[in-house]
Amino acid sequence: MVDLKNEVLEPVYKRIKSRADSLEVFREPRFKNKKFGIEGWLKVETVSALPNMVKEIKNKGADLTLSRGEQIELKGMTDFNPKYITEGVRKYHCDCLFLADGSDEEEIRKLGDNGEVTLVDYKIFSANDRKWVIGIISPREP
Repeated sequence: MVDLKNEVLEPVYKRIKSRADSLEVFREPRFKNKKFGIEGWLKVETVSALPNMVKEIKNKGADLTLSRGEQIELKGMTDFNPKYITEGVRKYHCDCLFLADGSDEEEIRKLGDNGEVTLVDYKIFSANDRKWVIGIISPREP
């Protein structure tokens, strides 16, 4: 089983933080509070951060299948929408890597309080005078 915190989140966080300047485009009005574009960006950067771990990239179902068989859904948005973030876990019953607005850490911490998911870990970083969060949630086991 993959170590989500150290083998997935950490390298993706490092990659995204190094590419944070390219997040500036998502401040444009056409992207405000939207997922369009940013999820594709997240997919490209995640695959680049995990080159030897990603076995398959999909557009239907969970976005990534890792070399050990684990599936990961990707959710990206310019706002912070807990319902949207947890949607992939509910729909595909797999882990979910998310990128979103990170300005309200209390709201981020509450993500694991809904009874459906476990908040594995998250990291907040700044880019272009804006806070972002990259994190992973997993389905809560009964």
